[in-house]
Amino acid sequence: MAVTLTVGTNTYISLVDAEAFFEERLYTDDWDNATDDHKSQALIMATKHIDRLALVGRKKQYYNQILQFPRCYPPGSSFSMVEYIGNLQEPVSDGYVCDIDIPKVVKDACCEQALFLLGLTDYERHRNKQQVLGMVGGSVGNANEYAGQSQAQSNRRSTVLCPEARELLRPYLAGSAVII
Repeated sequence: MAVTLTVGTNTYISLVDAEAFFEERLYTDDWDNATDDHKSQALIMATKHIDRLALVGRKKQYYNQILQFPRCYPPGSSFSMVEYIGNLQEPVSDGYVCDIDIPKVVKDACCEQALFLLGLTDYERHRNKQQVLGMVGGSVGNANEYAGQSQAQSNRRSTVLCPEARELLRPYLAGSAVII
C-alpha cells in the first residue's frame, strides 16, 4: 500500500523536497537505497519524533493545527531568532511572533532524522526500544552493554533524535527550570 505524505498533516517536508535536500548531502546511502514508501514512512516517523519534543512557544493555529510547526514565540522570550528571522512575521495581537511557514531548519531536521531512522540496524532499534522500556543492560555473545539507571530514566522520557536533528532544532527546544 502506498504511503501518502501530506505536508502539515503527517510530515514537515514533501518527498520531492526531501530528495532535493539529500542531493546536497554526503553519506545518504540509507536514503538512496530505500523505497519511496520507506522514505515516506521515515519522514512521517521523523515528524512524530520532532512533535514529541518540548518546544518553545505554541502552535500558530492553536486549535486546528495538527503538527507543532509553524509556531508562535512569546514576547520577551530568550528564544534566539537571529538566523531564523527571515521566517518570522510581525507580532500578533498577544505580542507573540509567529513563523510564516514551517521553518527550513525543521524540514532539514526531519530529513536528518529520517536518514537516521533508515540507517538503524535491527540491533540498534531493539536496544533503543529496550532502553525506552527501562532496560539498563544486556549481553550478546561476549559483548556486554550497560547504562546507568539515570540514563535509562532519561531514555524513557525523551525521543531519540540524531545529533544533526537535535542541533538544528536546538533553538526551538524548551529548556528546563528548577521549580522551587
